[in-house]
Amino acid sequence: MVKGHGVVRGFCLIGVAGMLAVGAGCAETKRLRQENQQLNENLTSLQQENAELSSKASRYESELNRLENSKRALEAKLQGTGATVRIKDGAVSVSLPGSVLFDSGQTTLRPQSKATLRRIAGILKSDASAEMVRIEGHTDNDPIMKQKDKYKSNWELSAARAAAVLHYMVEECGVSPTRIYIAGFGQYQPVADNKSKTGKAKNRRVEFVIVPRGAGG
Repeated sequence: MVKGHGVVRGFCLIGVAGMLAVGAGCAETKRLRQENQQLNENLTSLQQENAELSSKASRYESELNRLENSKRALEAKLQGTGATVRIKDGAVSVSLPGSVLFDSGQTTLRPQSKATLRRIAGILKSDASAEMVRIEGHTDNDPIMKQKDKYKSNWELSAARAAAVLHYMVEECGVSPTRIYIAGFGQYQPVADNKSKTGKAKNRRVEFVIVPRGAGG
Protein backbone atom coordinates (compact mmCIF):
# COMPACT_ATOMS: atom_id res chain seq x y z
CA MET A 1 0.00 0.00 0.00
CA VAL A 2 2.76 2.39 0.84
CA LYS A 3 4.43 1.64 -2.46
CA GLY A 4 1.20 2.30 -4.36
CA HIS A 5 0.73 5.61 -2.71
CA GLY A 6 4.26 6.53 -3.73
CA VAL A 7 3.48 5.76 -7.37
CA VAL A 8 0.30 7.80 -7.25
CA ARG A 9 2.15 10.68 -5.57
CA GLY A 10 4.80 10.49 -8.29
CA PHE A 11 2.21 10.68 -11.02
CA CYS A 12 0.59 13.64 -9.28
CA LEU A 13 3.92 15.43 -9.06
CA ILE A 14 4.58 14.77 -12.74
CA GLY A 15 1.13 16.09 -13.57
CA VAL A 16 1.65 19.23 -11.54
CA ALA A 17 5.06 19.76 -13.13
CA GLY A 18 3.54 19.29 -16.54
CA MET A 19 0.82 21.82 -15.86
CA LEU A 20 3.39 24.25 -14.53
CA ALA A 21 5.45 23.72 -17.65
CA VAL A 22 2.39 24.27 -19.86
CA GLY A 23 1.52 27.39 -17.85
CA ALA A 24 5.06 28.69 -18.16
CA GLY A 25 4.99 27.97 -21.88
CA CYS A 26 1.73 29.89 -22.29
CA ALA A 27 3.14 32.84 -20.35
CA GLU A 28 6.28 32.81 -22.51
CA THR A 29 4.18 32.62 -25.68
CA LYS A 30 2.07 35.55 -24.49
CA ARG A 31 5.18 37.58 -23.70
CA LEU A 32 6.68 36.83 -27.11
CA ARG A 33 3.44 37.82 -28.82
CA GLN A 34 3.38 41.10 -26.91
CA GLU A 35 7.03 41.78 -27.82
CA ASN A 36 6.28 40.96 -31.46
CA GLN A 37 3.29 43.31 -31.44
CA GLN A 38 5.41 46.06 -29.91
CA LEU A 39 8.12 45.50 -32.52
CA ASN A 40 5.54 45.72 -35.30
CA GLU A 41 4.17 48.95 -33.84
CA ASN A 42 7.70 50.36 -33.58
CA LEU A 43 8.39 49.33 -37.17
CA THR A 44 5.19 51.03 -38.37
CA SER A 45 6.12 54.19 -36.45
CA LEU A 46 9.63 54.20 -37.94
CA GLN A 47 8.21 53.69 -41.43
CA GLN A 48 5.88 56.66 -40.92
CA GLU A 49 8.76 58.81 -39.65
CA ASN A 50 10.88 57.77 -42.63
CA ALA A 51 8.07 58.68 -45.03
CA GLU A 52 7.68 62.08 -43.33
CA LEU A 53 11.42 62.75 -43.46
CA SER A 54 11.52 61.77 -47.14
CA SER A 55 8.61 64.11 -47.83
CA LYS A 56 10.32 66.97 -45.96
CA ALA A 57 13.59 66.34 -47.81
CA SER A 58 11.73 66.41 -51.11
CA ARG A 59 9.98 69.68 -50.22
CA TYR A 60 13.29 71.19 -49.05
CA GLU A 61 15.01 70.21 -52.29
CA SER A 62 12.13 71.58 -54.32
CA GLU A 63 12.22 74.89 -52.41
CA LEU A 64 16.00 75.12 -52.76
CA ASN A 65 15.70 74.59 -56.52
CA ARG A 66 13.03 77.30 -56.68
CA LEU A 67 15.24 79.74 -54.79
CA GLU A 68 18.27 78.95 -56.98
CA ASN A 69 16.20 79.46 -60.14
CA SER A 70 14.85 82.77 -58.80
CA LYS A 71 18.36 83.87 -57.87
CA ARG A 72 19.71 83.14 -61.37
CA ALA A 73 16.76 84.88 -63.02
CA LEU A 74 17.23 88.02 -60.90
CA GLU A 75 20.97 88.08 -61.51
CA ALA A 76 20.33 88.07 -65.25
CA LYS A 77 17.77 90.88 -65.03
CA LEU A 78 19.95 93.05 -62.77
CA GLN A 79 23.21 92.77 -64.67
CA GLY A 80 25.06 96.07 -64.80
CA THR A 81 23.15 97.67 -61.90
CA GLY A 82 25.70 96.93 -59.18
CA ALA A 83 23.17 94.74 -57.37
CA THR A 84 24.12 91.35 -55.97
CA VAL A 85 21.68 88.50 -55.39
CA ARG A 86 21.96 85.81 -52.74
CA ILE A 87 19.84 83.32 -50.83
CA LYS A 88 19.41 84.53 -47.26
CA ASP A 89 17.48 82.72 -44.51
CA GLY A 90 15.32 80.82 -46.99
CA ALA A 91 14.55 83.85 -49.17
CA VAL A 92 16.08 85.61 -52.18
CA SER A 93 17.76 88.91 -51.34
CA VAL A 94 18.80 91.70 -53.72
CA SER A 95 21.52 93.92 -52.25
CA LEU A 96 22.51 97.40 -53.43
CA PRO A 97 25.67 99.13 -52.15
CA GLY A 98 25.02 102.18 -50.01
CA SER A 99 27.30 104.20 -52.31
CA VAL A 100 24.93 103.54 -55.23
CA LEU A 101 21.97 104.89 -53.28
CA PHE A 102 23.28 107.59 -50.92
CA ASP A 103 26.09 110.02 -50.36
CA SER A 104 28.11 109.44 -47.20
CA GLY A 105 26.00 109.87 -44.05
CA GLN A 106 22.93 110.93 -46.07
CA THR A 107 19.42 109.51 -46.48
CA THR A 108 18.42 111.32 -49.67
CA LEU A 109 18.50 109.05 -52.70
CA ARG A 110 21.10 109.90 -55.31
CA PRO A 111 19.39 110.73 -58.66
CA GLN A 112 21.48 108.15 -60.52
CA SER A 113 20.19 105.36 -58.24
CA LYS A 114 16.57 105.78 -59.25
CA ALA A 115 16.83 103.93 -62.56
CA THR A 116 18.09 100.87 -60.71
CA LEU A 117 15.33 101.15 -58.12
CA ARG A 118 12.71 101.38 -60.89
CA ARG A 119 14.19 98.23 -62.39
CA ILE A 120 13.95 96.40 -59.09
CA ALA A 121 10.40 97.70 -58.57
CA GLY A 122 9.40 96.27 -61.94
CA ILE A 123 10.69 92.86 -60.89
CA LEU A 124 8.88 93.07 -57.55
CA LYS A 125 5.62 93.90 -59.31
CA SER A 126 5.93 91.10 -61.86
CA ASP A 127 8.14 88.20 -60.82
CA ALA A 128 7.47 88.55 -57.07
CA SER A 129 3.96 90.02 -57.06
CA ALA A 130 2.61 87.43 -54.59
CA GLU A 131 5.31 87.90 -51.96
CA MET A 132 6.18 90.33 -49.21
CA VAL A 133 9.28 92.53 -49.52
CA ARG A 134 11.41 93.57 -46.56
CA ILE A 135 13.70 96.52 -47.23
CA GLU A 136 16.66 96.30 -44.89
CA GLY A 137 19.10 99.08 -44.08
CA HIS A 138 22.65 98.10 -43.04
CA THR A 139 25.72 100.14 -42.11
CA ASP A 140 29.36 99.60 -41.20
CA ASN A 141 30.46 99.99 -37.58
CA ASP A 142 31.70 103.59 -37.82
CA PRO A 143 29.85 105.72 -35.25
CA ILE A 144 27.62 108.57 -36.40
CA MET A 145 29.66 111.78 -36.46
CA LYS A 146 28.36 114.47 -38.82
CA GLN A 147 24.64 114.02 -38.12
CA LYS A 148 24.66 112.79 -34.55
CA ASP A 149 21.97 115.35 -33.67
CA LYS A 150 19.70 113.72 -36.26
CA TYR A 151 20.62 110.03 -35.96
CA LYS A 152 21.44 108.75 -32.50
CA SER A 153 23.09 105.59 -33.86
CA ASN A 154 23.55 103.46 -36.95
CA TRP A 155 20.18 101.88 -36.23
CA GLU A 156 18.41 105.17 -36.91
CA LEU A 157 20.53 105.84 -39.99
CA SER A 158 19.94 102.38 -41.46
CA ALA A 159 16.19 102.58 -40.79
CA ALA A 160 15.99 106.05 -42.34
CA ARG A 161 17.75 104.83 -45.47
CA ALA A 162 15.43 101.83 -45.74
CA ALA A 163 12.45 104.17 -45.31
CA ALA A 164 13.72 106.48 -48.06
CA VAL A 165 13.92 103.54 -50.45
CA LEU A 166 10.48 102.30 -49.41
CA HIS A 167 8.87 105.69 -50.06
CA TYR A 168 10.40 105.85 -53.52
CA MET A 169 9.29 102.30 -54.37
CA VAL A 170 5.73 102.97 -53.22
CA GLU A 171 5.21 106.59 -54.25
CA GLU A 172 7.21 106.70 -57.48
CA CYS A 173 7.31 103.09 -58.67
CA GLY A 174 3.86 101.84 -57.69
CA VAL A 175 4.82 98.96 -55.40
CA SER A 176 1.84 98.19 -53.16
CA PRO A 177 2.30 99.49 -49.59
CA THR A 178 0.46 96.41 -48.31
CA ARG A 179 3.34 94.12 -49.20
CA ILE A 180 6.42 96.12 -48.31
CA TYR A 181 8.01 97.05 -44.96
CA ILE A 182 11.37 98.12 -43.53
CA ALA A 183 13.95 96.97 -41.01
CA GLY A 184 17.02 98.83 -39.76
CA PHE A 185 19.86 96.56 -38.63
CA GLY A 186 22.58 99.16 -38.23
CA GLN A 187 26.01 97.51 -38.06
CA TYR A 188 24.82 94.22 -36.60
CA GLN A 189 24.48 92.04 -39.70
CA PRO A 190 27.79 92.57 -41.53
CA VAL A 191 28.59 90.58 -44.65
CA ALA A 192 32.30 91.44 -44.49
CA ASP A 193 34.98 92.38 -41.99
CA ASN A 194 34.77 96.00 -40.84
CA LYS A 195 38.55 96.16 -40.41
CA SER A 196 39.11 97.25 -44.02
CA LYS A 197 37.63 99.97 -46.23
CA THR A 198 36.50 97.32 -48.70
CA GLY A 199 34.71 95.42 -45.95
CA LYS A 200 33.05 98.55 -44.64
CA ALA A 201 31.82 99.41 -48.14
CA LYS A 202 30.24 95.96 -48.49
CA ASN A 203 28.46 96.34 -45.16
CA ARG A 204 26.92 99.69 -46.12
CA ARG A 205 23.99 98.41 -48.15
CA VAL A 206 20.23 98.17 -48.63
CA GLU A 207 18.70 94.74 -49.18
CA PHE A 208 15.38 93.77 -50.73
CA VAL A 209 14.43 90.45 -49.15
CA ILE A 210 11.62 88.69 -51.02
CA VAL A 211 9.71 86.92 -48.27
CA PRO A 212 6.94 84.36 -48.96
CA ARG A 213 3.51 85.44 -47.71
CA GLY A 214 2.94 84.34 -44.12
CA ALA A 215 6.64 84.50 -43.23
CA GLY A 216 7.03 88.27 -43.24
CA GLY A 217 6.94 88.72 -39.47
